[in-house]
Amino acid sequence: MGASGWDYFTPYQQDVSAALAAAHERAFSEGDYFWLYDGRWGSPERPRPSTIEELWEDEGVRHSFTHSVLDIFRVLGPGEEPEVCSARPLTAEEITRVLGSSWPTRADFERIYEDGLIEERGYACYTVLYDEQRHPSEIVFWGVTGD
Repeated sequence: MGASGWDYFTPYQQDVSAALAAAHERAFSEGDYFWLYDGRWGSPERPRPSTIEELWEDEGVRHSFTHSVLDIFRVLGPGEEPEVCSARPLTAEEITRVLGSSWPTRADFERIYEDGLIEERGYACYTVLYDEQRHPSEIVFWGVTGD
């Protein structure tokens, strides 16, 4: 099947791990993830699981992943080495160089993301986005996951 690029926006909060958990809950509740058993992939149809824990109990999901933010299990801090299935923060230099501002907005991110702001397969990034008054408004997670 191959990997999929994705991005998720969540309201700003200081605890980035809590923001990731909120993105997980939203993606799961909206069904915004790859489900092998939806009748399109040659596997027998099955209803989606009722919890994220049940989702990860499925062997097919553990093999193919979800092609979504649900594949990211850990938020890294500044300077930590990237790990598979983790999200690293952009550095201050990357934010300015890639997004064109020290206080990037959602519009800045979306403009750059459309041009191919993609991380290596199996990894994700995150950064804070700001409103027009330079107040933190969102955290965006993006990456490429799945098999």
